[in-house]
Amino acid sequence: MKTVLIIGGGYGGIRALEVFSRYNEAALKIILIDQHTYHYLQTESYNLLVSNISLEKAFIYLPTLVASFGNNFSFLCEEALRIEGETLVCSQARLHFDYLIIATGSVTKFLQNFYAKSSYVLGVKSLRAALHAKQYFEEELFDRLEGCIKQKTFTIVVIGGGLSGVELAAEMREYCNRYSKENALSCGTIHIKLITRHILKGQKEAVIARVTSRLKTIGVDIIEHRVDRVEERQVVLDNAQTLAFDFAMVTGGIAPSAFLENLSVAKNAKGFLEVDSYLRVQENIFAVGDAAVLYDIDGNPLPPTAQSAEASGTLAATNILASIERRPLRRANIKLRGLAIALGGKNAVVITPFGVVIHGYAGWLIKQAIEKTYKIALKRKAAKGYGMLRSC
Repeated sequence: MKTVLIIGGGYGGIRALEVFSRYNEAALKIILIDQHTYHYLQTESYNLLVSNISLEKAFIYLPTLVASFGNNFSFLCEEALRIEGETLVCSQARLHFDYLIIATGSVTKFLQNFYAKSSYVLGVKSLRAALHAKQYFEEELFDRLEGCIKQKTFTIVVIGGGLSGVELAAEMREYCNRYSKENALSCGTIHIKLITRHILKGQKEAVIARVTSRLKTIGVDIIEHRVDRVEERQVVLDNAQTLAFDFAMVTGGIAPSAFLENLSVAKNAKGFLEVDSYLRVQENIFAVGDAAVLYDIDGNPLPPTAQSAEASGTLAATNILASIERRPLRRANIKLRGLAIALGGKNAVVITPFGVVIHGYAGWLIKQAIEKTYKIALKRKAAKGYGMLRSC
C-alpha cells in the first residue's frame, strides 16, 4: 500500500482527494493534513463580510468531508513543519510518505508595519480575519443607529484592485447604500476607497472599463496609486499623499505559507515553489495552487485562483496515480475557464470560457450557480461523511 500525504485542505488539496477517491482504495492510504478543521470558501468572502451568507455556509468541515471518500482516507489536524527525507514532520507527529502534495496555499502579503496594526488592518485569506472584518464593519454601522451618537465619517480602504479587492469594495459599498436607504442613515458618511494602480490587471479593456464604471456608479472611490507604507491609522501613497482610514483590508498580494519557508527546494524570488512540467518539486513531491509557481502552456504565469488550484490538484493526483502504475505522466496544460466577478448586490460580470462577457443580473445568476454548485456538492459529501463517522 502506498501512502500519499496532502498538506492543505484548500481548493487544490480537496480536488486531489476527489481524484484519488476514484482509484482502487485498497492500493492507497490518503491522509489530509491541515492545521484547521475546515475548508474556507474564500471565493465567497465578500458574501460573508456583508452577511449575505451565514458562517456555516462559508466553510466545509474537513473531518466529515474526508470521511466521505472511504475508509482509506483520513484527516489529521496538525501543523506541518518540515520534510526530512520521506518523512513529514508535524508539531505532534512524524508521517512517512511515498508521495506528497504540497497544497498549503498562501497568506496575505502585508506591507511595512501592517502586522503591528492587525486589529484594524486585515487580510481576508483566512476565515478568522474575514470574521473580524465582518464584526468591525457591522459594529460601525450599528453605532449609527444609536440616536446618531457618532456624527462622524467612517473610511474603509481596500488595498489591491485584483478580483478579491474589487468584489469586497463593491459589496461593502452596495451594502452601505442599501443600509442607508432602508434605515434612513444620516449619521455621518461611510467611504469605501479602493487603492490600486490597476483594476483587474491583465483582463480585457472592455471588462476593466465595465467593472470600473460599476464601481464608480455605486460610489466606490478609486485611488489610482500604490501604497508605500502604513502609519498610525493612515496609508502613505507613492506620491507621498496620506489617506486616513478607520479600517483597512489588504487584498493586493500574497506571500508563502510558513511551511514553504522551511523547505530547501527551488523557489522563485517571492518564495513560492518552482515545479517542473509535471508539477513536481522532487521525484515524489508535488506542489499545487498558490504554493506553486504555475504557468499556462505558453509560459505565461497563471493567477493564484481557485480554478488554477483545482486544475493543478487534479493534475498532481493524476500524475501520482500514473507514477504508481508506471504510466507516462501528463504535462501541465492548465487553462482558466473564464472568470466571474461580483460587483455588489445582484450584479456581476462573467467571462465565459469562450470569451463572451455577460454582465448585470444575468451575470449574477451565473456566478451564484457556480458558487452553489461547488458548495452543495461538498456539503453533501460532508453530510455523508458525518453519517459514516456516527455509525462507526
